[in-house]
Amino acid sequence: MHKPVGLWPCHSQGGNQYWMYSKTGEVRRDEACLDYSGQEVILYPCHGSKGNQYWDYNEDTKLIRHGSSDKCLAINEPKTKLVMEQCNSELTRQRWTLEHYDRSKRSN
Repeated sequence: MHKPVGLWPCHSQGGNQYWMYSKTGEVRRDEACLDYSGQEVILYPCHGSKGNQYWDYNEDTKLIRHGSSDKCLAINEPKTKLVMEQCNSELTRQRWTLEHYDRSKRSN
């Protein structure tokens, strides 16, 4: 934990490649959440206080916007890690498809 989130080819086995988008806006795997405090996107123990760990998914644009920075989650150009960028729904590297996403289950 506390390290940048790396990217690897999909192996379709779940495990460390299975992530959930919680009803409170966390992107999490087990007890670790994506966290962004202005430098790098890291894994950090989930704290439930939103802030650096709050992400807003827009099903129409496919963007995942960080709540406090207003930047969007993206894949860097060499496709090796997650980064934050000014939001632009035209960029494929910023568009995400969440399987089994149900907007009605989100809490405010």
